[in-house]
Amino acid sequence: MIPFKKSEKQLVSDAEMQQIYEQIKTPVKLGAVVKWENDFTDSPGVFKWKDKFYMYFIAISKDCNVSGYETHLAESEDLVNWKYIGPIFRRNDLNHWDSKQVAGYTAFYDIDFDGSCSLIPVNDSYYISYLAGNSDGYEPDPLYMGLSKSCDPTDPNGFTRFKDPILKPEDADGRPYENKTLYKSFMFVDEALTTGHKYVNAYNAKHQDHTERIFLAVSDDGENWERYGEHAVIDLVTDDPDGVITGDPQILKIGDIYVMLFFRYVKGRPAFNTFACSRDLEHWNVWTGTPLIDAEHDWENVHAHKTWFVRYEGKNYHFYCACNDKNERFIALATS
Repeated sequence: MIPFKKSEKQLVSDAEMQQIYEQIKTPVKLGAVVKWENDFTDSPGVFKWKDKFYMYFIAISKDCNVSGYETHLAESEDLVNWKYIGPIFRRNDLNHWDSKQVAGYTAFYDIDFDGSCSLIPVNDSYYISYLAGNSDGYEPDPLYMGLSKSCDPTDPNGFTRFKDPILKPEDADGRPYENKTLYKSFMFVDEALTTGHKYVNAYNAKHQDHTERIFLAVSDDGENWERYGEHAVIDLVTDDPDGVITGDPQILKIGDIYVMLFFRYVKGRPAFNTFACSRDLEHWNVWTGTPLIDAEHDWENVHAHKTWFVRYEGKNYHFYCACNDKNERFIALATS
C-alpha cells in the first residue's frame, strides 16, 4: 500500500460544487436503451471509436442461481439507438478464478469533460478491467479484479485475459473494509500525476458486514497495481447507520477538479446517482443536493443507479441502471 501524499487539504467549495452540478445534470429521461427479456442488463461503459459509439455492458440471466455475469458489446451512431454485436466474455467450465463471473468495465476512457469520448491506448493496447469469480449466482463472494487487453477495443473476440487477478480482497495490503469482495473498477490516465503515478484505479469494495466504500489503487504501467491511501476515499457508511453502499465510480475532470460520479444506497429509499469533487484525489466534497439520477418513474421504482457519463458535442448523456418491481433491470439514458 502506497500512503496518501498528504498534500495540503484544498476542498472544492460548495459554490464550485453547484457550478459542477449545473454542468453535468441530465434532467431529461429517455428510458430504456438496452433491455433484454430474459436477462438483467447492467453497468454500461460507452466510448467513441472511429465513427461510431460502442458500449461494453454486462448481463446475467434472471435465474441468477444458475447463472453469473458475462460481458457484451453494442454499437450506436447517435448514443440513443443501440444495436447488439455479441458477447466479449462468456462463462466457462474450466474451474479458474474467473470462470463463472466475468463482468467487464471500460478502462482508460478520456476523463476530460469536453474530451474525445475515446479510449486512451496504453502499452499499444486497449483494456477491459473485470469483476471475476468462480461461483454461480448473483455477485457471490469472493470476487476479484481481473484485467484483459486487445489491439482493437471493438473486436469481441480480441481480448486476452491476464492469468491472475490484479487485486484480491485477501491481499496483504488490503485496507479496512475491503476484505470480502472487490467490485467495479474505473481505470484512468492521470497526466497530472496527482498521486505521483500515471494510472489510477477507483473501485468499490465490500466489508464483512456487506457495506461498500470506494478506494483507489495506482500503477506506473497500467497493468501492475498497488493500493493507494490508508483508507477509502469515499466512505458514506461508517458514520451513517442507514448507509449501505457507495459504489461504481466514474471520474471526469473539469478544469483542475476531479469529479467522481457514483451511486449511493441508503436504507429506506431507492439507490441513486450523485457525485463528489476533489483536487488531490484524497479529499472529496460530496454533493448533498438533488441527485444526478433518482427513481422518478414506475419503470425505475426500485433503483435508478450506477453511472456512465458521456459528453458529446456539448450535450450530456448519463447512462444508468434502472430496476423496477416487475423484475426488470436494464440500461436507461438521461440527457441534458
